[in-house]
Amino acid sequence: MALIDMQRIKKDYFLGETAVHALRGIDLQIQRGEFVAIWGPSGSGKTTLLNLIGAIDEPSEGYLEIDGREIRSLSDNQRSELRNHSIGFIFQGFNLVPVFSALENVMLPLQIKGASTAEAKARAMERLAAVGLAELVHHRPFKMSGGQQQRVAIARALATAPALVIADEPTANLDSQTAHMILDLMRDLNEKEKTTFIFSTHDQRLLDRVQRLVRLEDGLITDGGQRP
Repeated sequence: MALIDMQRIKKDYFLGETAVHALRGIDLQIQRGEFVAIWGPSGSGKTTLLNLIGAIDEPSEGYLEIDGREIRSLSDNQRSELRNHSIGFIFQGFNLVPVFSALENVMLPLQIKGASTAEAKARAMERLAAVGLAELVHHRPFKMSGGQQQRVAIARALATAPALVIADEPTANLDSQTAHMILDLMRDLNEKEKTTFIFSTHDQRLLDRVQRLVRLEDGLITDGGQRP
């Protein structure tokens, strides 16, 4: 059974009386353990597609199943539980809590899952060290560069060892050396822990490292096959 099963998915938004057809009939299956990039021009529907896969939003039409659960049949609380326990998010805008330190930001999803303070701290320290931020764990976001904040966001997404990680332009603010380090970490988790990764990206460094490319254009998949 696929981890993600999308059939005839449409997503419409309304700006006043104007309808925006963000997705216009998507069929996509993603298996457990895949390392996938979703790419295409700006406005093609990439972020909308990620929001649906992450149970942040729901389709206007079509069938969407995540980890065996049909999304439109779930309550808001059930969708929140699915996100908290099974999905890690790396947002393009970081979405860090500004009054929390890097350590506290990474501890937060672990504590939401019920981990003790000691367990959450140990796990968060481990993930922050893995992304090269061991010396900045007590810094708040405003004292960190964009690239450092991105690495905190990545550590936070990986902290709970989720089955699925969804990332919107995860390497956009990183220099080449740091980007390759982060990609190595993600590929290692993908290979050893079978974590599924789904990215939205324009970054050729990432496109060169994924197993599968799914191209979107004008709200439709134009190519979604396995890479040769």
